[in-house]
Amino acid sequence: MKSSPHLVLILCLQAALVMGVFASLAKENALVESKAIDINPGQLKCCTNCNFSFSGLYTCDDVKKDCDPVCKKCVVAVHASYSGNNKFRCTDTFLGMCGPKC
Repeated sequence: MKSSPHLVLILCLQAALVMGVFASLAKENALVESKAIDINPGQLKCCTNCNFSFSGLYTCDDVKKDCDPVCKKCVVAVHASYSGNNKFRCTDTFLGMCGPKC
């Protein structure tokens, strides 16, 4: 069977169109997934109890008297009801490698 140049051209254009649609959908899904995790672009000064994942994200489970200034979500980890000396933990998710140990 002899192929026509027009038929080959139409098939190539159709393949390019389909690949473009799939690439657009993949990009949209990647943007939605990155927004699902609120990533802090900063870097902690130090972290002793680091939870690092192979995706390049990490959290720090250190409990301190105050949170690092770069932390956006600082929560009370230990309530000291009588003394008022609460301990805090930063619950942000960071991108990159863990900092040096504290």
